[in-house]
Amino acid sequence: MAQSNYASPQQSRWVSFAGQTVEIIYDSPEAQAVIEFLYQYVQPDPQTAPQVQFRLFYDAPLFHFYRTDELLYQGDNRATLAGAMLGNMGYSLADKNVGGLFFHSAGLSWQGRGILLPGASGAGKTTLTAWLVSRGFQYLSDEFIFIAPNSHTMQAFTRPLNLKLPARPVLKSVLDYEGHADQILTDFHADLVPPALLGCAKPGGTPPLKLILFPGYGAQADEFSWQELSKAQTGLQLMQTVINARNLPQHGFFQVTRLAKTVPAIKLRYGSFDQLGQQIERYLESLPLLSDEMTDELGR
Repeated sequence: MAQSNYASPQQSRWVSFAGQTVEIIYDSPEAQAVIEFLYQYVQPDPQTAPQVQFRLFYDAPLFHFYRTDELLYQGDNRATLAGAMLGNMGYSLADKNVGGLFFHSAGLSWQGRGILLPGASGAGKTTLTAWLVSRGFQYLSDEFIFIAPNSHTMQAFTRPLNLKLPARPVLKSVLDYEGHADQILTDFHADLVPPALLGCAKPGGTPPLKLILFPGYGAQADEFSWQELSKAQTGLQLMQTVINARNLPQHGFFQVTRLAKTVPAIKLRYGSFDQLGQQIERYLESLPLLSDEMTDELGR
């Protein structure tokens, strides 16, 4: 990389979530634009010192992205760079977290009711999240949700939706990819889509968790099932999505059990959005809208 880049004025941006902070040092408007695209909804916590430092330099036409002195990405594709940043910085936020349950999960809110959509990559949670946002659900996250001990409050790591390219034909009726191409970052396998393009002008929030929804997209268009899970089934599936389990007492078992006992869970399998209709909304509306404090008291 050109020596002149190291001599450029450098700025710092802290990225904080769930009691953890990482720092990214950058040197140019081009680097700042990528950082702002990814983390504009994430507020830094000035009380939590960064545990890890990343660096992003721009030497036209190439970006150079480092964790300390380890080169993580070098190239000119902003979408691929953004993916490397999200993956590495997100892992660093989760890796040392000991304060609660750090879920690999999407999150939404509907009329004050929080919905957790846990699942491994490829389960279709981001595609379903995008469709629900287009129907008026409030977007929280498509990747990380944190719930502190003795709480049901959902804390979301809000970022652009990371939609795999096969989702394009599925979402073409709710997202104008061509018309918004200048606002979407795209590489050979995914689109990074700002939630505003799906109709969510003010993403984020901290609703109480009222429903756990395990989504699964089926290959057959007529494939559909809606299964209410037992508390034991809910706990078992939730445990598989706790990223920081190794850092927690009993791997977070008792914290997960508390949620499984107090929050209903659905295992959803569908082949098209037409099968869903308003089923999720109607189910949520049937649930009592208890305050977070009342829900927490029930879980103790």
